[in-house]
Amino acid sequence: MFTFIQTFLLVLALTFSTYSLVQLDSLSAQSGARIDAQEMLVRTEGRVADSICTEGGAEIYIGNDRNSDGYLDEDEVTSSTKVCHGKEGLSGPQGNPGSTLQPDLSRIEIEELGIGSETCPTGGILIHSGLDTDADGQLSQDERESSEALCDGLVGSNGNNGQTGMNGAQGEPGSQGAPALVDHRQPSPAVCPSGLILRFGVDDGVGEGVAFDQHLHNDEVRSSIQICSTPLLYGPISDFAIGAANGLTTNCDAMVWMVEQQRLLTAGVNGIDGCELWVSEGFESSTQLLLDINPSGDALPGQYIGLNAVQTAYGERVFFDADDGVNGRELWVSDATVTGTERVANNGGSIPLSSSAKLVQWGQGVVFNTANDALIWTDGITTTTVFSHPSFSPSQQQNLDTLSLGIATFATEMLHSNASHLWFSAKAGNDIEPYLLTLDAELHSWDLNPTGASRPNAPLLIEDGLVAVAEAQNGRQLVRLSNNGSLSWLTTLQHQGTGNPTTHVAEHLGIHQLGNLIVFDALTSGVDPQVWSHNLSSGQTQILSATIVAPGDWAGGLVHQQRIWFDCVAPNVAHEICSTDGTVSGTRVETDLRAGMASSNILGFASHGGAVVLPCIRSNRWN
Repeated sequence: MFTFIQTFLLVLALTFSTYSLVQLDSLSAQSGARIDAQEMLVRTEGRVADSICTEGGAEIYIGNDRNSDGYLDEDEVTSSTKVCHGKEGLSGPQGNPGSTLQPDLSRIEIEELGIGSETCPTGGILIHSGLDTDADGQLSQDERESSEALCDGLVGSNGNNGQTGMNGAQGEPGSQGAPALVDHRQPSPAVCPSGLILRFGVDDGVGEGVAFDQHLHNDEVRSSIQICSTPLLYGPISDFAIGAANGLTTNCDAMVWMVEQQRLLTAGVNGIDGCELWVSEGFESSTQLLLDINPSGDALPGQYIGLNAVQTAYGERVFFDADDGVNGRELWVSDATVTGTERVANNGGSIPLSSSAKLVQWGQGVVFNTANDALIWTDGITTTTVFSHPSFSPSQQQNLDTLSLGIATFATEMLHSNASHLWFSAKAGNDIEPYLLTLDAELHSWDLNPTGASRPNAPLLIEDGLVAVAEAQNGRQLVRLSNNGSLSWLTTLQHQGTGNPTTHVAEHLGIHQLGNLIVFDALTSGVDPQVWSHNLSSGQTQILSATIVAPGDWAGGLVHQQRIWFDCVAPNVAHEICSTDGTVSGTRVETDLRAGMASSNILGFASHGGAVVLPCIRSNRWN
């Protein structure tokens, strides 16, 4: 067993060599022409048996490739780690048959090392392995058989000055290289009682991360390793309503897993308190009512916008809608504790929500539209209009106040975001048109339909912009909106039977991207939509199948392994599973789960690893 553990640790240490690629990814995202910072390398050498490693082993060297020759020289090594093979034990005599199965006492534990520690001056972790001989669930000092260090990488060197600009102007200096980081987390005890999760990344502030804060945010993670030393557990998480009664019902089934808190927040009914907010660690005995938000009725948490876990400046928070029985349906926030579950207020007042409410993550908080046509940003503590984000300077704020004057009725058609860009629809005058707001306080607007409202929807973020469906003079068409404020119409579809402008585009399958291909559904003949694609490079738009219809009608679509999977209707198979790679030859029926003309009624898609997972009816039973 110890030989296996030592070998595993050697393989784990070797994965640290991926940091060099991670560093380059981080640096390539920086702007300006400059020479890249020094690459981090890992070199391993076999170790013969000696007084330290009596059975031999390996030496792992880590350092920066200062001469950029792709090899870690001796004078470039900044740290090293020894991994020894375990000693082979002597064969013992045959033992008598045991009466009971002894528990597995092997354990792996992680000790975090802060910046300035003797072992890892830049911080990191120590991996301890051994036998928990006293079965107390912890490895004491004398139970540790080996301890191996994984240290955070050093901060990369500053890039050289950029190339000389026009008229002899000096280019901007290169940005400082971000350090590689490694951290660990414990898996949910409901799934893996004994194990660990190692995450590797770069402290470069990608997405919602914060650069150079010595903390590995979720968006900064490049890869991870999950280890469980016991078989994975499974079983019921709750029995809200004891007996045969349903604990999850229509409008009372929203839930979200809090990654950092390792908690499940869910709506549930116990037959006594109505539909309220529950919390669980992932196994039945840990599930309990968190807060009875509406003592006189049903709070229905997440009925309109669901439960949304967000990483804020104050930690992980869940935002949701609920009705406390007094103020109507409003926005709430929770940190999975009773005292941390409360209404989100704006200047002390309530924030009403309607059934058309939408919510997205943006700027270390959330943006949502209210029932009184306002677009609000909040992190659970600070609440303000979206044009007054705390990151905006006074001058930026003044400029936005001028540009946003007259904009109202927000996000009734579209609300979409990524790390830095917020796309929304709003009414100015009588037209509903798309807008773009960035965390740099830039505001762009478009008038896509000069004779009326464009009503954009079905947004898909692509490189340097967004593709959406909008109303043009020739019906509903695909349009590309760029981050710089420009636009280009992608399609000119029309109904082949009537010649009328298209009115039903991307309503079920939606819009998906496969490389340069945009795949969507459109109704251009008969009564059922078909599968279409548009090539962003060539500008060609074509129908992908004349026989496969109603794509995504029940379950929408899912991109998995360079194909789009969707439910469909096709000859001789009824309602089944189809997929496409964006080409005519690559569009096909995947399977006939219920042979013949019986439908399998696909209701949704999800992917895990290399597999597509879906609920369906097979042989007259739900699977």
